[in-house]
Amino acid sequence: MLYAPYTKQGLNMEFYGIVLLKFVIGFVVVISHLNFSGKTQLSQMTPVDFIGNFVLGGIIGGVIYSDAIPMHQYIIVLFIGVCLISLLNWVSKHVWFFRSFTIGEPIAIIKNGKFLMDNILRRRNKIDIINVASQLHSQGVHSFQEIRYAQIEPNGSLSVVCEGGKMPSIILMKDGRPRQSELNGIDKDEDWLEEHLQSVGIEREQVFIAEFWDGKLTFILKDGKVKRSNS
Repeated sequence: MLYAPYTKQGLNMEFYGIVLLKFVIGFVVVISHLNFSGKTQLSQMTPVDFIGNFVLGGIIGGVIYSDAIPMHQYIIVLFIGVCLISLLNWVSKHVWFFRSFTIGEPIAIIKNGKFLMDNILRRRNKIDIINVASQLHSQGVHSFQEIRYAQIEPNGSLSVVCEGGKMPSIILMKDGRPRQSELNGIDKDEDWLEEHLQSVGIEREQVFIAEFWDGKLTFILKDGKVKRSNS
């Protein structure tokens, strides 16, 4: 009976040691994943990252105090979660439909000084015009009447071009694939894009991105070279 308190104390210390070890392992895995993906700031994260980090937090929080799940299973589950997040991020970068579903596309709300009511009314759940007005004021824009072009970015921020300013650039291609929604936004099609590819003597597969700005189309190739075509 004299040794019982010491035995209980020893068991408690072992339990807290295992909890600390699980916490450290979870912390290291999550931080390593964030550093490896290059997304260490909240502004860099996509919805996939936010949900994935919640899932990883749930795994760590659910397992950390439980003795029912062995340490090796805990580590395996963490790595499965990390791999799943990385896979979904890769898919969102390379599959347009999945990217559009998970991350979204820029939403133009004002063009040539006119409100695009179809976009605003169709996406009421994403557009709060009062909040848009507040963002404008915070950027030093005093009135909608000053605006030539405005769009809501996928991360919720607001891009604005006032009267007299130049329109923002548009990425028309990425990794050799045309972005149809962006082409539609400037009233162009893939045939027009193909003509400009031929005019500079390159193939789609060579293109990293194609940027349209100020009436000019610029192709940045996968080898780092830049080709320009007048539109």
